[in-house]
Amino acid sequence: MPDDSNSRCKCPRCTIRSLRGPAVIITLGVLFLLSEMRGDYLSFHHTWPVILVVLGIVSLASSLAPMDGHIETRVDPVPPVPPVGPQGPYAGQGR
Repeated sequence: MPDDSNSRCKCPRCTIRSLRGPAVIITLGVLFLLSEMRGDYLSFHHTWPVILVVLGIVSLASSLAPMDGHIETRVDPVPPVPPVGPQGPYAGQGR
């Protein structure tokens, strides 16, 4: 079984990028809490753009962070599908 600890990149850029999901979840929780506590003015339909601001801040921090020690992940391409003959993939089809 391969050791997963060496396959993940731990450069600052990838570390900040991995915080995007938790930042959005925490922001949602705070916004819903404010909505429950304060009601009208801080209701969720007034404060939802804060999520976009948080995403923008995390994206900006990620793009400005150095890539020292970055591990490039390589994705293997999908193998090509073999061509189908003139009568289709099933025998007797097309008649």
